[in-house]
Amino acid sequence: MATVTLRDIHKTYTDTEVIKGVDLDIDDQEFVVFVGPSGCGKSTLLRMIAGLEDITSGELLVDGDRMNEVPPDKRGLAMVFQTYALYPHMTVAENMAFSLRLAGVSKEKRMERARDVAQILQLEPLLDRKPKALSGGQRQRVAIGRALVRNPRVFLFDEPLSNLDAALRVQMRIELSGLHDSLQSTMIYVTHDQVEAMTLADKIVVLQGGIVEQVGSPLELYHHPRNLFVAGFIGSPKMNFMSVQTVGVQDSGTTVRVPGDATITVPVQPRSLSAGDRATLGVRPEHLRIDNTNPTLMGEVLVVERLGGETYLYVKIAGGDTFIVQTDGDSRAKVRDRVPIHIDGDLCHLFNIDGMAIPKAERHHLTVPHHPELLEQTEAPLEQTYEQQTQSNQVPRQAD
Repeated sequence: MATVTLRDIHKTYTDTEVIKGVDLDIDDQEFVVFVGPSGCGKSTLLRMIAGLEDITSGELLVDGDRMNEVPPDKRGLAMVFQTYALYPHMTVAENMAFSLRLAGVSKEKRMERARDVAQILQLEPLLDRKPKALSGGQRQRVAIGRALVRNPRVFLFDEPLSNLDAALRVQMRIELSGLHDSLQSTMIYVTHDQVEAMTLADKIVVLQGGIVEQVGSPLELYHHPRNLFVAGFIGSPKMNFMSVQTVGVQDSGTTVRVPGDATITVPVQPRSLSAGDRATLGVRPEHLRIDNTNPTLMGEVLVVERLGGETYLYVKIAGGDTFIVQTDGDSRAKVRDRVPIHIDGDLCHLFNIDGMAIPKAERHHLTVPHHPELLEQTEAPLEQTYEQQTQSNQVPRQAD
């Protein structure tokens, strides 16, 4: 397997710059997902790594070797495209082994390799079929197998599941995750679907307008988004936002006034804002609750989405914003109901006027004094401790 390093990568078409200086380190055996909206440059960046697009400036390294001028077939990479691009007149085995045929590998060896890969992908019963006799998911597995037979240093996936229906996408996500675990290979995956990114990735690269907005693990991006764009893009449904005004700054956090005149204290680092500053409050749908006893604001239900395990309420609040509230699956809320919403400041995010997240305040933990004699007591044998307790409480020990 291999590491991939991008240093100040740029891509320009005529006068239009689409990749604007990307720096990225991809470790050996990592599953890295490029995610972002259409037009953000994620597929272009992947094609530059594959060698299908020239690099305008910057440096691409694979295992420390410069790849800018190396042709695609010499880079030791394999790419799976959005379209399956299988040869209709060839069998599954022949499709998977075709790249080995071009490389001059004997028929016996390439068929043996195709059978080995088919076993991994559970395609053994389909080796003699033509693509027209396969389902969408099976065709996608054949396309993955075609890349796998080459034993590449890095796998590249360009939105490979976008042509599948919802159930097949879920199944293929499970299969891809298991494949990465079994192969322990380096994989780079492009998608516009943040659910795919969250469920597959070891590391997510969020792109917008040709720049990297944030890099981190799925939970890092979920709990600590760098800015409004990442906060709104990662998470399903997306984070709720509202405009607020700072009314006080303390060591414990920053207090803001929300529409309807209630106040919330968000535990962010002090001195990031001053009283009177405008800011944006962010809170995820799963962190809101309907609460008659301690409401922060009131809203009118516009839409109710009942999904069985949970219900999503689209609620219009004061100021005209629409909040999504996740509630129980058996919620009785109806359209046009007035509902009280409680917002817990500890679960909120705060963003400054420029859209950058304000770091959360450090939590101080109690320090427990060190007492060696207490440590000795807790390390006493369990049987002895039990005997001492039963004797002191005069409780007869029962038979095991």
